Amino acid sequence: MIVTLVEAITSGWQELQRQVEAGPDIPYDHEFTFQFHLAWAVTRLLNFSDRLNVRFEVPCGKDNNGETIRLDLLLWTDPAAKVAVELKAPLRSEDGKNSAMTQFRMRFYRDIHRLRDLVESHHLGIREGVFLAVVNEKGYVVERNQRVNREYRTYHGVHVDPSTVIPATDGPNGYPHEMRMPPHEIVWNWDCQKLAGDVSLLPGMRHFWLQPIVVRED
Repeated sequence: MIVTLVEAITSGWQELQRQVEAGPDIPYDHEFTFQFHLAWAVTRLLNFSDRLNVRFEVPCGKDNNGETIRLDLLLWTDPAAKVAVELKAPLRSEDGKNSAMTQFRMRFYRDIHRLRDLVESHHLGIREGVFLAVVNEKGYVVERNQRVNREYRTYHGVHVDPSTVIPATDGPNGYPHEMRMPPHEIVWNWDCQKLAGDVSLLPGMRHFWLQPIVVRED
C-alpha cells in the first residue's frame, strides 16, 4: 500500500503518542525531543527510503507581515511536493506553574496562519502543512473563564470556518497582525473524554494530544 507523506506524519504522531504515554523512554521535556522522534517514526514508516529528506529548524524567509518564519520540520520525497510541520508542546513547569496558555494559544493560530502562507506561496516547494500539538494542561482543551483574546480558541470541538480572519490583537499575549486561516474548515480535536460538560484525560493517558490539523490549498 502506498502511504502519502502526510499519512506517514499522522501515523508517526500516533506512534509517538503511544511511546510517550507508555513510559519514560521519551520524556515530555522539549519540543525538539518530539520533533526528532516524529521524524524517526516517519523514516521507519517509509522503510528508510532514500527519497525521504528531513530538515529541522528551516529558515523560510518572512511572512506578509515581515516576520521571520523558522519552520520546525520540512519533509519531502518529491522536492516539488514538500510538507511543512509545526509542532507545539508547551510545558507546565516542575513547580506546577502553568505555561503562558493565552500566548501559546495565539502561537497555535500563528503557526497555522504561517503554514497556510507557505502552502499557498509554494515556498521551497511546500504543498501541504501539518500542525501538531500536545499539552499537559486542560486549559488548552476546555474553555474556562477566558476574558481576553477569546479569538484564540483551541478548545476541543471548536470548528473554524474556511478563510476565517483572526483580527490583530494588542497586548503581550496578542498578535499585532491579522491571521488568516486555510481555505478549508479546521477542527480542534483533542484526544480526551467529555464528562458532565467538562473534559478529562483518556484512561491511562497523561497528556492531551491534538489530532493533526492538515493545511492544504484546497
